[in-house]
Amino acid sequence: MGKLLGRIWVGGTLSLICFIGYSSQLCVVLPSYRWDWTNRDLWKVLAPFNALLVLLLVNYALTVGTDPGRVPEGWEPDWRQLETGEMEVKKQTGGPRFCRTCRGPWVNNCVGHHNYGHFVRFLFYVDIACAYHLWMISTHAFHSLDFFITPSTFQIVMLILNYTACVPVIIAVGVFSLYHLWSLLVNTTTIEGWEKDKAASLMRRGKIREYRYPYHLGYLTNVRAVLGSNPLLYGWPQRAQGNGLSYPVAVGTAQTRLPP
Repeated sequence: MGKLLGRIWVGGTLSLICFIGYSSQLCVVLPSYRWDWTNRDLWKVLAPFNALLVLLLVNYALTVGTDPGRVPEGWEPDWRQLETGEMEVKKQTGGPRFCRTCRGPWVNNCVGHHNYGHFVRFLFYVDIACAYHLWMISTHAFHSLDFFITPSTFQIVMLILNYTACVPVIIAVGVFSLYHLWSLLVNTTTIEGWEKDKAASLMRRGKIREYRYPYHLGYLTNVRAVLGSNPLLYGWPQRAQGNGLSYPVAVGTAQTRLPP
């Protein structure tokens, strides 16, 4: 993806976040309280929502700006494992293959070892913030009616636009979040998921021996590997553990032993 197109995607994503986040406050919530900044109920509503927005934007920025990781120049695996049979390799066929850096459009970056935790937190905060947003604009739209505050045409249009923008986001990102929650629990990347499905199909057809995925260490351990060891800080941005080149594996398996 070109740099300009990538920046357009990021700019569009940020614009959508800011529109949903701030137009709802300026055009729905504040008018329902008659712009009374001294009203404590107003702050009880806006403070949590803005905290969610800040955490959402911080994790989005970290997802976009953090290098996901790459194989260091000159790095080689432990070739001694080949001699002991601990590592298996496939015979290379055809010509050499080259892989350029891939980039997801709406984050303009790969999602890899060093920024996956930020990405998961970003999805989580999008889901929570959108749910809070829908509750907030709905309750305060009815709040205005209860107090006989007639909204202007502009406010009605902005309310409709907020629903139109937020509902598709929470549906799309919600489904995407469920997929990544499952991937997080079983410690599997998207590509590894495809490989596991392929291996399972080959095993059913008797093409390969029984194979056990080495990185599933238990649900809680898998979550800790991405979000950190302290559950109280799962939602707080933090550096990824490890170097992204080697990982703990389940007992009786090996990181380098993959199905043929």
